[in-house]
Amino acid sequence: MKKYVFLTMVALLTLSLSVSAQDTDKKERKRAPREWPSAEKRAENLAKELDLTTDQQTKVQALFEKQDAKRTAHHEQTKATREQQSKNREEGKALREKELEEFNSELESIIGKEKTEQWNTLKKERWEKRAKGRKDRAGSR
Repeated sequence: MKKYVFLTMVALLTLSLSVSAQDTDKKERKRAPREWPSAEKRAENLAKELDLTTDQQTKVQALFEKQDAKRTAHHEQTKATREQQSKNREEGKALREKELEEFNSELESIIGKEKTEQWNTLKKERWEKRAKGRKDRAGSR
């Protein structure tokens, strides 16, 4: 009887140590910075998905490059003023919404309302797919 109790205790101790070792790995692991596709690649993909003309693709690529430049500048500004940004969260949100509205209106003027709606539908589907993936990964932890 003592052997069984002893073996059970050893098994539980081994199991608890292996679980805690796995948790440490997850905490220490660092994610590699995500690289976004270039403006050219995104424009090519959009042209394939929405069957855009070469003129529309060129204009969309220029718009993506403009958006990337704004995004990069915004990221640098955010890094420099991280503490201030938390105080001005609503201000930042309003700015992002305004920039998104400007982007969407420019995009619509280039590719038309129908293709803009089609693109928004594709974006929404991708967002939902990523959200589902995140939810699935969170459940497996």
